[in-house]
Amino acid sequence: MSPDTLGWTAADWVTFHQSSTPTNSYSTLLALIKSQKVAPEDTAWISIVSVENLRKQWMVLQTRDDHESLPLFGVPVAIKDNIDARGFATTAACPSYSYHPKKDATVVRLLRDAGAIIIGKTNLDQFATGLVGTRSPYGKVTCAFNNEYVSGGSSAGSAKVVATGIVPIALGTDTAGSGRVPAALNNLIGLKPSKGIFSCNGVVPACKSLDCVSIFSLNLPDAELCFKILCKPDAENDEYSRPFPSNPLRKFGTNVTIAIPKDIPWYGEVENPKLYRNAIEILKKTGANIKILDLEPLLDLARCLYEGPWVAERYQAVGRFLESNPPVETLDPTVTEIIKGGEPFRATDFFKYEYKRNKILQSIQTLLQGIDVVCVPTCPLNPTLKDIENEPILVNSRQGTWTNFVNLADLAALAVPAGFRPDGLPNGITLLGKKFSDYALLELAERYLKQLFPTPNRPQGIFTTKETSRAMSNLQGPMISSDKSDYIKLAVIGAHLKDLPLHWQLEKVNATFISETKTSRNYKLYALPRNGPILKPGLRRVAENTPGSSSIALEIYAVPTELFGQFIAMVPEPLGIGSVELENGEWIKSFICEEFGYDAEGSVDITLYGGFKAYIEHLNKEETKSVKPFERVLIANRGEIAVRIISTLRKLDITSIAIYSDPDEYSQHVEDADISIPLHGSTASETYLDIEKVIKGAKEYNADAIIPGYGFLSENADFADRCEQEGIVFVGPSGDIIRQLGLKHSAREIAEDAGVPLVPGSPLISELDKAVQVARTIGYPIMVKSTAGGGGIGLKRVDSEEELKSVFATVQHQGKSYFGNAGVFLEKFIENARHVEIQIMGDGCGNAIALGERDCSLQRRNQKVIEETPAPNLSEKTRKDLKMAAESLACQLKYKTAGTVEFIYDEKSETFYFLEVNTRLQVEHPVTEMVTGLDLVEMMIKIAADDPPDFSKLNVSLSGASMEARLYAENPVKDFRPSPGQIVDIEFPKWARVDTWVKKGTIVSSEYDPLIAKIIVYGKDRSEALSNLNKALQETKVYGCVTNIGYLRSIASSSMFENVALCTSTLNSYTYDSGSFEIILPGAHTSIQGYPGRKGYWRIGVPPSGPMDSYSFRLANRIVGNNQDEAGIEITLTGPTIKFNTDTIIAIAGGFCQPILNGEKIEQFKPTNIKAGDTLAIGKLQSGCRSYLAIRGSIDVPKYLGSKSTFTLGEFGGNNGRVLKTGDVLFLQPSIALCDAEAAPLSLIPKISTKNWTIGVTCGPHGSPDIFKEEYIKEFLNEKFEVHYNSNRFGVRLIGPKPKWSRTDGGEGGLHPSNAHDYVYSLGAINFTGDEPVIITCDGPSLGGFVCAAVIPEGELWKVGQVKQGDQIRFVPISYDSARSLQKSQDIAINEFNDGLLEVLDENLILSAYEDPVLYVIEGITATNPKVTYRQAGDRYVLVEYGEISMDLNLSYRIHSLIKLIEKYKTVGIIEMSQGVRSVLIEFDGYKMSQQVLLEILIAYEDEINFDENWKVESKVFKLPVTFEDSKTLECVTRYKETIRSTGPWLPNNVDFIAGVNNIDRKDVHDMVFSARFMVLGLGDVFLGSPCAVPLDPRQRFLGSKYNPSRSYTEKGLVGLGGMYMCIYAASSPGGYQLVGRTIPIWDKLSLEKHTSHPWLVSPFDQIEFYEVNEARLDSDTRDWENGKFDVQIEETLFDHREYLNWIEENKDSIHIFQQSQDSGLKEKFIKLIEGSDMEVKKSGDKKIIPVEEFPENTQLVYSEFAGRFWKNVVSSGDYVKEGEALIIIEAMKTEMIVAATTAGKVLRVFHENGDIVNSGDPVVIIESC
Repeated sequence: MSPDTLGWTAADWVTFHQSSTPTNSYSTLLALIKSQKVAPEDTAWISIVSVENLRKQWMVLQTRDDHESLPLFGVPVAIKDNIDARGFATTAACPSYSYHPKKDATVVRLLRDAGAIIIGKTNLDQFATGLVGTRSPYGKVTCAFNNEYVSGGSSAGSAKVVATGIVPIALGTDTAGSGRVPAALNNLIGLKPSKGIFSCNGVVPACKSLDCVSIFSLNLPDAELCFKILCKPDAENDEYSRPFPSNPLRKFGTNVTIAIPKDIPWYGEVENPKLYRNAIEILKKTGANIKILDLEPLLDLARCLYEGPWVAERYQAVGRFLESNPPVETLDPTVTEIIKGGEPFRATDFFKYEYKRNKILQSIQTLLQGIDVVCVPTCPLNPTLKDIENEPILVNSRQGTWTNFVNLADLAALAVPAGFRPDGLPNGITLLGKKFSDYALLELAERYLKQLFPTPNRPQGIFTTKETSRAMSNLQGPMISSDKSDYIKLAVIGAHLKDLPLHWQLEKVNATFISETKTSRNYKLYALPRNGPILKPGLRRVAENTPGSSSIALEIYAVPTELFGQFIAMVPEPLGIGSVELENGEWIKSFICEEFGYDAEGSVDITLYGGFKAYIEHLNKEETKSVKPFERVLIANRGEIAVRIISTLRKLDITSIAIYSDPDEYSQHVEDADISIPLHGSTASETYLDIEKVIKGAKEYNADAIIPGYGFLSENADFADRCEQEGIVFVGPSGDIIRQLGLKHSAREIAEDAGVPLVPGSPLISELDKAVQVARTIGYPIMVKSTAGGGGIGLKRVDSEEELKSVFATVQHQGKSYFGNAGVFLEKFIENARHVEIQIMGDGCGNAIALGERDCSLQRRNQKVIEETPAPNLSEKTRKDLKMAAESLACQLKYKTAGTVEFIYDEKSETFYFLEVNTRLQVEHPVTEMVTGLDLVEMMIKIAADDPPDFSKLNVSLSGASMEARLYAENPVKDFRPSPGQIVDIEFPKWARVDTWVKKGTIVSSEYDPLIAKIIVYGKDRSEALSNLNKALQETKVYGCVTNIGYLRSIASSSMFENVALCTSTLNSYTYDSGSFEIILPGAHTSIQGYPGRKGYWRIGVPPSGPMDSYSFRLANRIVGNNQDEAGIEITLTGPTIKFNTDTIIAIAGGFCQPILNGEKIEQFKPTNIKAGDTLAIGKLQSGCRSYLAIRGSIDVPKYLGSKSTFTLGEFGGNNGRVLKTGDVLFLQPSIALCDAEAAPLSLIPKISTKNWTIGVTCGPHGSPDIFKEEYIKEFLNEKFEVHYNSNRFGVRLIGPKPKWSRTDGGEGGLHPSNAHDYVYSLGAINFTGDEPVIITCDGPSLGGFVCAAVIPEGELWKVGQVKQGDQIRFVPISYDSARSLQKSQDIAINEFNDGLLEVLDENLILSAYEDPVLYVIEGITATNPKVTYRQAGDRYVLVEYGEISMDLNLSYRIHSLIKLIEKYKTVGIIEMSQGVRSVLIEFDGYKMSQQVLLEILIAYEDEINFDENWKVESKVFKLPVTFEDSKTLECVTRYKETIRSTGPWLPNNVDFIAGVNNIDRKDVHDMVFSARFMVLGLGDVFLGSPCAVPLDPRQRFLGSKYNPSRSYTEKGLVGLGGMYMCIYAASSPGGYQLVGRTIPIWDKLSLEKHTSHPWLVSPFDQIEFYEVNEARLDSDTRDWENGKFDVQIEETLFDHREYLNWIEENKDSIHIFQQSQDSGLKEKFIKLIEGSDMEVKKSGDKKIIPVEEFPENTQLVYSEFAGRFWKNVVSSGDYVKEGEALIIIEAMKTEMIVAATTAGKVLRVFHENGDIVNSGDPVVIIESC
């Protein structure tokens, strides 16, 4: 039984639906509409929704993912019948005017989008002309309270159905009061919005320039809710639309000033004046200030509406209709008379009245100055039907006394009830406000109604006693945004402001910026004493009128409530969170400062600056006020230090000049610098160490100074001298100082002179005997040091005399070789010493200052790893003595610039010894900057410019602690071997200081030091700094290069480091568990995959990848206890050998491969415990094609487009986008285990055949009789197919019965019957490329132009992963339900892991006959409402085809419209929609919807899509460079000739072929390429966003054909033509288009380009043009593209289909001639050419027969592990090879597969030639071992 819904509010309806079942909800709505009658029985309704329409509306609503959260979920709504609603006729209350709109008015669409159900169209005064509700042929609408009285018009019906509680909300229109008068007469809310903020698109106009859509509701909350839904700009469709302000007036003050009329004409009415006067008294009770004004100017303006030319506007709207002589009985005579009265007006009358209107408006503006609101009676009368009958125009005119002027004056209006008269009739008042005051009027009305009806149950409509408390909920007001309801407002005044250092903390908690404003005047602002690197202010509230107080600038943010505590935790003392008063009187949360903060010594009152940002700007200006040290400075370095230096130069407003090598062309320092100079070379010696090149660059660009950073030339005395000779300032010490301190023996002498303690040692020694003698004196152990050594070179520890004798000469040799100086000296080796250094700065005049010490004891091979300051566990005396010693040495030398004095520190004895001086900036200098707040680079530059600070006045205080960790691109597992490569993903903590030069896309070269970043943290003490360091290292992620991040994390989190149990040799014996495994031998094709793969990008041409046999993969993960989506390793044919460096658990599932662990056999499908050091060998598979190795935990590779799966062709996913190779090291991260490891139950282990397979298929999408003959379909399902040798992850080729076609060609889709317009394939589809079937697998192409007879469902696809060359397959038909049952059983088996759960294909599931794949057909009506064919395309796809087999842009737009509709609705269960030329493939989730439900939804959606041929769509025009027939284009054609087919119509030259078949010359082809504009219709034609595009000019759509067979390789970036279509190859992939040239690759793998946030360049409906460039320019453009620096020319535009059709019409004659020329002769000639080509005898594909030949006994045959085509030999007979060296290359699996030498020796013979077919196991090379 349906509930009584009469009088329900919108909230009541939503609550009901949310707690009800969909069936019960629908039944309730159905009962509601069945209870209603249309006119003449109920004159309020002109039409009621049909049952079918209601069903479709409800079904469409239920499909939406968010339907229960929609604001009007299931709320029934009525629409005035001059507003278009699809599915209903629009009559405007005139039966002969009636039409059926194709689409909703914008306001109706918005209501539907919000979840509303449109239940009917309401009666009105005809053509919305009247205020009485009686001017309609459908009958007179009476008042809801008394049938003898009128309801008011023109929106009479809408008001009545709300007042009687049938619907809570109805739409009206309001030109002169039609949205207000009916509200007053029916006790309703009538909201007339500010003009233009609701769209009037789809509204039959009355006076178009004044019309407004209005809202009727029972209560204010419903009115406000509807207002928010409808208040959307619609400038594209409504010329009077205007946007609503983003920060509108929310409410009037409590003492709001309200004007009321001095004189009110009541026309003899006596009761309504009483209601009005009472309403005014109520307003006074709210605190309103009432002002009585003479409002005659408003009434004067009102008279213009019907006296002036606005009547002519009514005639403009329907005059032509009236002129057509419609039946008189369908017209209201009064309305007709009024409208025809507008006919005589002339244009001059409009200007006359417009002048008058504006004059009146001027007086109104003056009159209402200082007035917030005007309150008037809504209408003076409650007329009876008889009153109207007697005086139809007069009464109407009087009712509009206080309404007619409102839109002319551009006011907002809200009609609200005023109570009831003694006769029980209601009336009301109207609140008028300035435009955009709508929210404030609602809030004022809320105050008023609470006073008028103080009890919760205020009367609403006719419901004067019904419980309606829920309706009295408070108004919400305008929101920050639709999804920011649970936020706390926070005012920030300091370092959290935009662009300041702590703003990241707001970003971290997802705070949303609201506005900039100020505090009240009762505040002061202080700069607090610096405590760390970041300056912070403190806000202090003071008493009113305190001298010096002021308003302080601040920013307001919305912080999510659940994250507010996290934010507070980041706020340091003395700051805290309190409340602050804003200048508007509002109090919100803010930063406040405790008293001890602003009273602390060093606090500065900065109130006069008005805000913290202004004070920071002041400080920055002060810093740069002095004369710039230099105009231009060259940085003689690269990497992070160059980037670091440039930041300081920018701060000092100094022009920065960078130098760069060829590998560094796209480095960060090159991008950051003002000027960049190429040094043209790769090695350090060719570039950064080449003094001549550096000096030349400095002179050429007028550098005043050169700063060297560290490394390279930083300590090169000759370079410093050369700079001085050239008149260029060297930012560093002089050459002499560098020499003195660079030689260690000399430095010791200087230190000794300065009184610095020295390690016992010797002067320079040149003879071994002398060294032996000195060593005996010093005592072992000792250090043998090269005086010129550095970086760990020329430095050896010696523990005995014997060892000294062997080491001494070695160190001499290293010194001579590396540094040009063979000088050697000895020093006592201090056991367990720490390395402590002092940062010094000297002014060159004998003054120096020590800026604290750093501990750098954690070193590996004398290279520092982690540094910190202050040095821990030092006594203050030692700390002081260290500084004094360093300053003494620097002062004695008159040292100039930054330097570091390094000491050996013996913690036991608390003694320190001089080590050396580094005469440059140190790598670890940032930690000193963090605790001092100084910029050391700035100090160096100023000192170099002879503008040093006065050290005696430099008050340097060291605060807190800082640590730095050096991040290197080196592999700790491989003895820290450098690991160059491209950074594919990188993440650093935003809150820490990170000095780096790398970002995503950076290529780390092997030419230079592998340092890629320094991670620097700060804390108030060492404990906090260490905590922050661990946090920062955990948040650091780098992929693409192996780094030492795991090593750093291990050290930083160790007790050794925490407890300072360290010395310089600690890391030599440090044990590091890398959690890794290493590939010793890779196997045939071993890759990282993840389930379910890369979802959601099939439409782009990105395949899911993932495991070919997903069941076995998931099973392996389940065995080890992983979640099924953890990445694992897929093994093909022959497995890898793996060494584990950590303890873990593994399992192997899939094909049988007999795994060996440490020489012992282990079982598959069972968990195996692994210990660090274990070696696993997986040999050749004995059954099946693939096995899967699962390892407990998470393989640490980055996700690409949501998955870790490897797609080798795209070069992404997995381990750097490739198969695993020997030497690869992969790391494991702990993950949350699903369960304990356990063996698979026997019944869950898949039965993997050794030869014969039966695989279930669903029928279609294409079938018989439209494409295949019925006899072939039977043959297809009865005969066996053999697996072709060239089968792989991209597709499984089949050999079997040749198809029999029921058609001769593919029509416009192509000349072969297998051809179709490009559409998107289903995964598992059996695709006919010509006559050859291919199974589309997980790395296959998504878009193509060949039909598919059947699809292997998801639950059977695992078998395709296990078939291999020569296996036999029989396909059997199964139903959709059976397919789903198989898949569900697999899911249950994996999740529950018990015996007996796995269902397998058997005879019970096999259908007896082939199913018709066509699920449903909607017959076509017009070009824009074409035929729709729904085709079964597997168990998770439906293919929707539009129209017939023709390329029509209308079809493409319809597909586009369907996709956009589904995206808008977020339809439950739809995963992805992939667009083709005339179809769309829809993937769905079988757990959320069935095929039948999806079909019903799609059919219903077709009713939602309506457009004519005048559509427009957003389109970007991309202009791309092309080189025509460049060398790479021609190389691909040549490679095809050598390996696939030596002759063919398109050989030897593709351009010649295109020209020949089209009877044109080469130049015509060239000119077409560069003059055509191509429209993109689909993506993924050959993978990765490759566009399928067609020339917009039909005269440029040439005849043509694709290669047959296709190429196995096409260089990325190549441009091809295939008949009428153009494609750009985004990846190096197979393909068949005729190649004409090359452009940029267009797939931006790492999303480096600024044009977009995703990798693909174009989208459907984008357009492409080409401009010609030479090959060198294109190579340069390509490099720029690959580094994110290519500036793509993009024009944002709208594609206007009507303009296009007009252009076609203008050129129809020449287009017709062109098309006739193709049809008449060329096409026939072309068909014969292709048929002849296909009949040619192809090059033999037989296996090469190896002649019997005798070879020496010590020879070894090398066999191919792959089946494929021999491409080329790397070696020739007579060559000598090493084991593992490449011998030949076979094209297999559509990739280049290398066959390597199995032994070292001499090549005696290579058995094959280019193009030969090689089968797996064939001998290919013979080697004579040696």
